[in-house]
Amino acid sequence: MTAASLRSRWRSVALPAEHGSWGLTLEPIFLGLLVAPSWGGVGLGVAAFSAFLLRWPLKVARTSRRQKRSERAALATGIALTYGAIALLGLLAGIWFAGMRPLLPLATALPFGAVFLLYDAQNRSRSWQAELAGPIAFSATAASIALADNWAMAPALALWAVLVARAVPSVLYVRSRIRLDRGKSASVPITLMLHAVALAGVIGLIGTGLLPRIASLAFVLLLVRAAWGLSNYRRPVSIKTIGFSEMGWGLLTVLTVAAGYV
Repeated sequence: MTAASLRSRWRSVALPAEHGSWGLTLEPIFLGLLVAPSWGGVGLGVAAFSAFLLRWPLKVARTSRRQKRSERAALATGIALTYGAIALLGLLAGIWFAGMRPLLPLATALPFGAVFLLYDAQNRSRSWQAELAGPIAFSATAASIALADNWAMAPALALWAVLVARAVPSVLYVRSRIRLDRGKSASVPITLMLHAVALAGVIGLIGTGLLPRIASLAFVLLLVRAAWGLSNYRRPVSIKTIGFSEMGWGLLTVLTVAAGYV
């Protein structure tokens, strides 16, 4: 077996292929560490990212055992154990530096995480329930990282809220965009309405002083992106292109919000 094929084999076992999930996972970690850097936050970020990676080799190991592919199952199990150990060490480091308080948002997010894992175990991770529950759960990481930097609870939870406001409409936008590009019907008015509701919610948090004013700019741009991308003027593109594009929009949102805390 060539080195290139070995790398490809390892990558297929170790790294999830869904481009959109990478963005929605990294955004809370990135935002949290940009606005509230601390060693405890780094530990929690490492734990969260490792937990995200852990899901894929566990799934591969389970499928490979069912298919009696013992060598692939052993590789996946070894990678899963490595991710699990890193996640545990990161969590312990976070607790060591910041105490138990930063775990409160993560505990609150557990029901959403449970919904995602339930659907994922049934190979239904592409269902709307799973695609909404996963980002809602993972967005809590930003609040935990902020608490690790001794933020007050309300501003920390506002970080969670702004990421949920980014993620939920965006998930529906991607689903609608894919359906339209395939020539199917989609709930365009509902998707646009949710973008408008997200913008209104962010403006409300700005009004209470929990978010910087510039955060609204990102959500205006997201609304414009959705209106154009779901219009008759759009150009059909591949699912991979949509996924990478959403990663870019997520990065823009994170950097815009973070700029308000400088």
